[in-house]
Amino acid sequence: DYTKEIAVKKLPDVQVNKFGFRGPEIIKEKLANTYRIFTIGGSSMYSQDSLDDETISYHLQKKFDQYELGVKIEVINAGVNGAWFGTEKEMIKNKLVEFKPDLLLVYDGWNDLRFDVSPNELKENWNAICEIGKKNNFDVIISLQPIAGFGDKTLTKQESEWVKAGKSYSKKPLIESLSSYQHYAKNLSEINTCTKTIDLRNVFDNESETIYSDQGHVYDKGNIIVAKSLYNAIFPI
Repeated sequence: DYTKEIAVKKLPDVQVNKFGFRGPEIIKEKLANTYRIFTIGGSSMYSQDSLDDETISYHLQKKFDQYELGVKIEVINAGVNGAWFGTEKEMIKNKLVEFKPDLLLVYDGWNDLRFDVSPNELKENWNAICEIGKKNNFDVIISLQPIAGFGDKTLTKQESEWVKAGKSYSKKPLIESLSSYQHYAKNLSEINTCTKTIDLRNVFDNESETIYSDQGHVYDKGNIIVAKSLYNAIFPI
C-alpha cells in the first residue's frame, strides 16, 4: 500500500488526499475533457519541506491554469518520500494505471544514485516504465533532477556545505558518484521508448542565490524553476 509510504512532515497546510497523493481530493474516475498528469519521484517531487502552494506540482498546475486550453489539466502529486525507480515502477503498475493517466512525469536521479543504482539498470527501468505507458496508452516524460554539485551552478557557501555533507545510503560521499550521474544523463539521452526525456542537471546554472535546502531538496524558487522547465517540456504534447 503506497499510501503508507508517505511520511507527511508536520508543516502548516500539508494536505494528503484519500488516495495518498499530496494535494486536494480527487475522484478516481477521470472526467470527460480532462487531461490527467501524475508527477512521480521521491521527496524532491513530493516537496517534503514545502507548503502546499510551494510544491513542483502546485506550480505546474498553476501554470496550466493561466490559460484557456479547451481541456481541464489535472496535475496530481504522486511523489513519495524515499522513492526510487523500484518503488516507482511498482506504483505505476499496481496503482496509477487504474487512474487512467494521460501523462506520467517522472523526476528521478538523486535517490537512485544514493541507492548505488547502476546507470544501465536505471536505463532499463526507465525503458520499462515507458513500455508500461505504451501498453496503457499514456505518455511518459523522464526527467533527471538537479543535485547540488552535479551541474554548473556557482554554489553559495551553504550549498557547498551541502555537497560536502551529501552521502549515499552506504555512507560514502555522494559527490564521488558524479561520473555515474553523468552516465545517467548519457543513457537518458539515448532512450527512445519514452515520449520525451529532459535533463535538468543545469536548470539552476544561472542562479546566484541559494536554491538548495540540502543536496537535493530546493526552496520555493527552485520548485518554480523546475516547474517552468517541466511545463515547457509538457506543453507541446
